[in-house]
Amino acid sequence: MKQALRWVFLAVATALLAWALVSTWDDVTAAWRSLTWGAIAGAFALTLVALVLAALAWREVMRAVGLDATVPEALRVFLLSQIGKYVPGSVWPVIAQAEFARDHGVSRARAMTGSLVAMVVGAVTAAIVGTVGLIISVPGALAEYWWVIVVAAGLAACLVPAVLVRIVGVAFRITRRTEQPVRIGARPLLAAVGLNVVQWLVLGAHAWLLLRELAPGTDLILATGAFAFAWLVGFVVVIAPAGAGAREAALVLALQSVATQGAALSLALISRFLMTLADVTGLGVGLVIGALRRRNRADHNVDVTDM
Repeated sequence: MKQALRWVFLAVATALLAWALVSTWDDVTAAWRSLTWGAIAGAFALTLVALVLAALAWREVMRAVGLDATVPEALRVFLLSQIGKYVPGSVWPVIAQAEFARDHGVSRARAMTGSLVAMVVGAVTAAIVGTVGLIISVPGALAEYWWVIVVAAGLAACLVPAVLVRIVGVAFRITRRTEQPVRIGARPLLAAVGLNVVQWLVLGAHAWLLLRELAPGTDLILATGAFAFAWLVGFVVVIAPAGAGAREAALVLALQSVATQGAALSLALISRFLMTLADVTGLGVGLVIGALRRRNRADHNVDVTDM
């Protein structure tokens, strides 16, 4: 029954993922004409790199709670779970990751702790990179939005292990879980933070490659800050699948000083399309890794039987 429910969830999420691609096709093709194939290919390659970095950051946290998974297996779990983003609500990837971790002998409390911590690390690093990028690149922003630095510092404090375990504890109480969250040490947290920061820098370069042709003169720092900020807004708006609509609006707002509304919206649409395409690619890679894993296991069982 449990396996059947997983396949149903996978089918529904995949259908919503396909709809996300199809529904934006006309708008994307219109914006596509303003870009060279080199910029599009480069931006897509960077989204794939960022996806792998996010998976590795997740693996660092999950290893701290007891998930003994190789890099290919961690990639399989993470890449398959990402299609949960296309179901309304930000929690579905977390639930999917926790369930996969339980298959590897990790308790429910540990699995949920690891997935929630990985989610918090991703969101906090996005907030910090977004804040720093926008403050540095927008003239006069520091004097007018000094309070954003205070907010970013407060969010950074959430990554202190003692604070983080309390945040997860609150999440457990809200979801009426009776287990106690696991405290994750500083070393895996620092590794995950480092990988996530690099992920946002890579995604910023992805946005910049597109934006420099749509709005010449835009610098890399601004593109990185704007993209991280827009992603965070989309993440917070949990009712929107993968932050659809909210991320685009935030990106237009963040880029209003250097790009026209049309250019910023074109960037948002093409970027979303490429990131969705990366998730489709990741889904395929995850399924292939799973198929190879089952095949190797079957071959091993045959060899053991022959002996």
